[in-house]
Amino acid sequence: MAVWRKCVNSRGMQDNVKVDPSDAADSKVQLILAGERLFAERGVEAASLREIAAAAGHGNNNAVRYHFGSKQGLVQAIFRHRVMQMEPVRAELLARLHAANLATDTRAIFEVIVLPYFTLRSADGTFSYPAFILQYLLYHRPKGIQHTADEASALSSALNAAQNLLHSRIGYLSPEVVDDRVLHAMITFITGIIVAENAVPKLSAEQYLAKIDDALDQAVASLVVQNSPREATLVREFLA
Repeated sequence: MAVWRKCVNSRGMQDNVKVDPSDAADSKVQLILAGERLFAERGVEAASLREIAAAAGHGNNNAVRYHFGSKQGLVQAIFRHRVMQMEPVRAELLARLHAANLATDTRAIFEVIVLPYFTLRSADGTFSYPAFILQYLLYHRPKGIQHTADEASALSSALNAAQNLLHSRIGYLSPEVVDDRVLHAMITFITGIIVAENAVPKLSAEQYLAKIDDALDQAVASLVVQNSPREATLVREFLA
C-alpha cells in the first residue's frame, strides 16, 4: 500500500507525494550504507548530513533528518542494521561454542563477538564497518553514546549473551577495568582488520588470515593480562 508524505517543493511549498513503503525502506538502507562509509572515511563529526544524502543518491538534503532525526539517530540506525545482519551468524557461533564446551575460553568467546564482522563485506569488496566502529569506539563510546548491544533486547540477544560470557571470564577484575579492557581489545582487533585491509601490496589469503589470527591473539592477551606490581612501573613518575 502506498502512503502519502509531505515534502517541500522547489518553491518552498509543501506537496503531498505518494511513496511506496518498499521504496522508503530501500532509501533508508542507502542512507545507512552511505553514512557508514563516510563516517568510516572522515569521522562522524566531519561527515555532513548533506554529503551523506548526496552519496546515497538523494536529491533531498534533509533526507537523513527525515528518516533518522539527527546524525546520532543515523549512527544508531547503522548499529541496528548491522547487528540484525550479524545476529543469526553470532547465534550459530554461540551454539557451536556451547556444543564444544568452550563457554569459558576467552578467545572462542571473543571470536563469537568479532568474526561476524567479516560477513559485512559488500559485493564490490568494500568493507567499511570496521573503520566506522573504530571511530565510534575511539571518540564516541568514551562520551557515553550507547550502542544497540547496551540494551538487553531481542535485537541483539546473541551478542548480549557473548558479551556477558566475556565479562564473566574476566569478572575477577573490577567492572570498570573489565569495560576498559573489552574496549581496548575491540580497538586492537579492529585496528588489525583495517591494517590488513589496507596493506600494500594486497595481502594473499594466507597472509591476511595470519594477520587476523595475530590480531585476535593480541586482543585476547590484552583482556587477560595480569596487572603489573605498582612499584615496578614508572607511570606515576610521568603522569604525576
